[in-house]
Amino acid sequence: MNSQPTTDLEQGRIGSGLSLGELFLRYFELGGMSSALQLEAFLYNALEPSDHDHDLVAHALNERYVELGGNHPVPYWSDAPTA
Repeated sequence: MNSQPTTDLEQGRIGSGLSLGELFLRYFELGGMSSALQLEAFLYNALEPSDHDHDLVAHALNERYVELGGNHPVPYWSDAPTA
């Protein structure tokens, strides 16, 4: 299996230092309704998140970056480059 991150969300998770479990809790606290397994599938591009779910994950990650004294590098759905 490819160990390289496959999405901006997964790259953001790795850069933030959050475990999958920690990210799931933050996502759930923001109102996310997908399971931890679905969240992992979003991160590895095995399942496409809705725009709303993508933004919740991005927001959870960006909050962590702010806690660490950084900016918010993970793009929201509307900010993501289009194909």
